[in-house]
Amino acid sequence: MAIKLVLCDMDGTLVPFGSRGVSTRTINSIHALMDAGIHFGPSSGRALCDLVSFFSGDEACINTGILANGKLVFVDGELVYRRPIPRVALSELVEALYGIHDAVFNFYLPVDEHGRGPAGFGAAGASPQELAALSSAIGEPFSGGLYQELPDGDIVAGAVLVNPERVGLNEVQALLREACPDLDFPFSGPFVMDVVEKGWSKLNALPVIQEALGVELDEIAYFGDSHNDLTMMEAIPNAFCPSGGLDEAKALARWVIGACEDDCVAQVLDSLVAHGGELVPSDWS
Repeated sequence: MAIKLVLCDMDGTLVPFGSRGVSTRTINSIHALMDAGIHFGPSSGRALCDLVSFFSGDEACINTGILANGKLVFVDGELVYRRPIPRVALSELVEALYGIHDAVFNFYLPVDEHGRGPAGFGAAGASPQELAALSSAIGEPFSGGLYQELPDGDIVAGAVLVNPERVGLNEVQALLREACPDLDFPFSGPFVMDVVEKGWSKLNALPVIQEALGVELDEIAYFGDSHNDLTMMEAIPNAFCPSGGLDEAKALARWVIGACEDDCVAQVLDSLVAHGGELVPSDWS
């Protein structure tokens, strides 16, 4: 059956870790895919306001997608689903982080009811000195505000960043799972844990986008590489994993393809365009 929808994780799948931009080659392949009548969308823990910069302001590439780990769903530019993270649980998270040095809650500031707004960030649960040390360790300066308490408004997406020079992800994850029983913290990068409700994942949003677009599971191609992709890769038959992905993701993937740094996703998209949406494994295997 021909593919009608492509969903793709961002960090480590569509863009290398540490990069802030999708390659020109990949953007061109995405447009060719959409011109061929196949929907494309990111499947990411990030929010819309952040993804715009990754695509150099080309919003056509993100008109459809599962964002904020399934708490925001867009279809053809319209927000069709929105689910904030429970505020009480987030307050417990911030309180717990003040007792864990070298980790911070990095979140997207509340945006309008359409899920759009400027790319604003906040941080909470750490001292200014801890935040500065963490930013230096991961090589990403933090430009948002540091909050003692969470700002007013709904928060739909965020992550715990951990200083890799001082403390391990597994250690922080175990402490937070004990302190915050209503939340979970799947790994999404070398020093990043997404913040989601317990039992929640990108998969919860899949029926929403399927119904809106009228697509079956075997008409979807999914690309992912990390823990926050596993539920999607288990549910979607046509799952792809870059060669640098986690072993757990590779085990669930129908196909393990090339390296993210070599635009491996674009290679598959080009094949889909060339063959009318049909999967031709010889083009990438």
